[in-house]
Amino acid sequence: MLPEPLPRKAPGGVEPILLSRHRARVAEYMRGRALPLSWLSGKMASYHMGWVDEAGRPQNLRTGKLVRPSLALWASAACGGKAEDALPVAAAVEWFHNFTLVHDDIQDGDRKRHGRETVWSLWGVSQGINAGDALQALAFRAIAGDAKDPARALRAIVALADAGLIVIEGQCLDLELEGRIDAGLRPYLRMVAAKTGALLGGSLEAGAIMGGADADRAALFGRAGRLLGTAFQIRDDFLGMYGDSEVTGKSSSNDANRFKMTFPVVAGVRAMSVLQRRRLRELFRRPGQDHEETLRALLDEVGCEDLTRSAAERYAAKSVEMVARSGIAKEALDAFEEVAYYVATRAR
Repeated sequence: MLPEPLPRKAPGGVEPILLSRHRARVAEYMRGRALPLSWLSGKMASYHMGWVDEAGRPQNLRTGKLVRPSLALWASAACGGKAEDALPVAAAVEWFHNFTLVHDDIQDGDRKRHGRETVWSLWGVSQGINAGDALQALAFRAIAGDAKDPARALRAIVALADAGLIVIEGQCLDLELEGRIDAGLRPYLRMVAAKTGALLGGSLEAGAIMGGADADRAALFGRAGRLLGTAFQIRDDFLGMYGDSEVTGKSSSNDANRFKMTFPVVAGVRAMSVLQRRRLRELFRRPGQDHEETLRALLDEVGCEDLTRSAAERYAAKSVEMVARSGIAKEALDAFEEVAYYVATRAR
């Protein structure tokens, strides 16, 4: 059963102030702690972040929304601390997130991200793995090296490490579910709660810890983040099937041709008749062809576009309900709610 939606309070597609307020500060903080460009791993990592081109020449491209670090800073302030207390955590979760993206591009065979060549497509798979590993190492160095409160920093490192292990398991599940059209909704939700939800949960939990939250309150933030991550991934799946590739910067056919178990496919199987499922199985038995148009036509027959859109909003609403249970101030809750609905309705 999917959670019920709350009334929408934020306009879809409008970026919340919370996500732009600290963007420049987080980016500056991370650049100041990046690997040197004289290292190949440093050049590859900085290229992935949009800070240099493939030759190492300076660029200033925005390659991400910085949702995770922004929410880490917000959680610290919402729990009575200062946003800047969580800067090491904000940097860490963004480094870790980008480590997963570099490896995800390799595993999915994606040659484009945000309209640019991916790391592995320029330097090869083996070097792409090295670049991702370097980004992961930067994540833990950020917290361990810069945190002002060692006790809180240690708890935050544990929260991030736990989230990281779950993210990697989610990646395993994602690959395991490819082509399994009868897997069902529950395995899909388990996979996305791990693959995408865990790190958003870790971002909020670690940020709350840095702001002074006790274990119970920090755990509430973590659960809210996992729900928001599920909304985020369902919306990603929506954009992969129904979004404009010129806006998203990613091919809309790759998931279809790899028979990825995205939410439109999972929801479609649940809604299909026996005959429609038979047609879908026949389609999945023909690898190596462009299936995007045929798959989308099948999913359109059972209204998967609306099913996917509403599911993302329902999980966003559930995340807001979870944060509200922590007893934070209304102003902080309103800011989170705006982000939640942006995540569930964004165009890229």
